[in-house]
This record gives sequence, C-alpha cells and structure tokens, in this order.
Amino acid sequence: MTRSPRDIIFDLDDTLIHSFDSYVELHQSIAKDVGLSIPSRETLVTYGPTWRATLERIWPGADLQAFFDRFEEIADDIPYPAVTGVPEMLTRLHSAGHRLWIVTKRSRLRLQLRMMQAALPLDCFSGIFPVEDQPHAKPDPRCFEPVWEAAGGRVPALYVGDRREDQRAAKGAGLSFVAVKTGPEATMGDFPAGLEVDGVLSDASELEPWLAARGHDATAGGRP
Repeated sequence: MTRSPRDIIFDLDDTLIHSFDSYVELHQSIAKDVGLSIPSRETLVTYGPTWRATLERIWPGADLQAFFDRFEEIADDIPYPAVTGVPEMLTRLHSAGHRLWIVTKRSRLRLQLRMMQAALPLDCFSGIFPVEDQPHAKPDPRCFEPVWEAAGGRVPALYVGDRREDQRAAKGAGLSFVAVKTGPEATMGDFPAGLEVDGVLSDASELEPWLAARGHDATAGGRP
C-alpha cells in the first residue's frame, strides 16, 4: 500500500480555524468606531503580503494608528473557533507518526492565542512558522524554508490550504496540494477552480478519509 507523506503542512486561518467571519467583524466594527469607511466582506477577502499592507490598500493615505490602537483593545476577545473535527484529526495524524507543521501569513503576536482559543493541540506540531519566521511570505515557495531547516532538508510533503496563494506556494515548492473550501475564496468565489490541485475537501477534517480513499495508509507515518 502506498504510504502518505510523513510530513503534512497546514495553513492556519480558514484551514484549521475559522477566521474570516471574525476578521470581518473586527475590521468593520473598528472602522466604524474610528471613522474610517466600512469595508465590505468582498473587500476584505484579498489579503496582502502583510496585515498593514492590506489595511493600507483598503484605506490609502489614512492614519491607521487609531485603528491599530482599538484593535489591540478588543481583538483578544473575539474567538477564532476550530474547524469542526480538526483538533481530533490532528491528534490522530500525530499519533500515527506524521510530522505536522504550520506555515501561515499570520504574525506571531496572536498565533498561540488563536490556536489555544480553538483548542488545537499545539504539542502535535513539529514546527509552527508565522510570517516573521519566513524569508518570503506566500505565495513565494520559499515560505517553506523554515520547515526544510527544521526537518533536516527537503522532504516529501503535502500542503493543505484555502487560498490560491497557498496553491501557488505549494506547487512552486514541488509539494502536493489539497484545497479546503472553508475560506472566503471558496465561500464567496470559485476556489479552487482552474488550479492544479491534488484534492479538494469540504474542510480539513476530511483529510484522513481522503488519503485512505486514494490508497494511502493514513494510519502509519513514513516517507513514500
């Protein structure tokens, strides 16, 4: 039987945790509080190389300090729940011998908080790499270099993500890519239509049966 890659890399936001609805709520509420134009959900779908760059695109030329100050006051109180079934799935994959990683454009500031709010099993991950730890952010395939360094070299791996930039980064790095339809590009658009993908899941909790259905041994780790 063909074995699945021992190394499985995940995006975080809207892949393992539900982020977009909370992200929209925060940005629309704070914009109203500080007198900025209220962005639509559609406007907030596009995420730039950094959060600041994203906000500067939405409000070009605006003084954003009041926005950032208000965000710091209330952001910790807005939960980002796990995708249903994902914490249990991660625990099973880890127990089966898979090395699990996260490569995300989220900054390290609230990374652990968001994972703890979602009850994700932090000790199941061999490495969690926020954008500050990457030499280049997605969609640049060099975003995976911290994984290769921690793993002792490039290894066969699968990347699971919810955006076109996830697919571009994965394929640019020579990784298999599985798309999940829990992000705004799917719920408000046609992701992953037209992209080269190795699989499409309704959500990341379906990864184990997806592997099994394709003749992979999802219960035993080991390189192909």
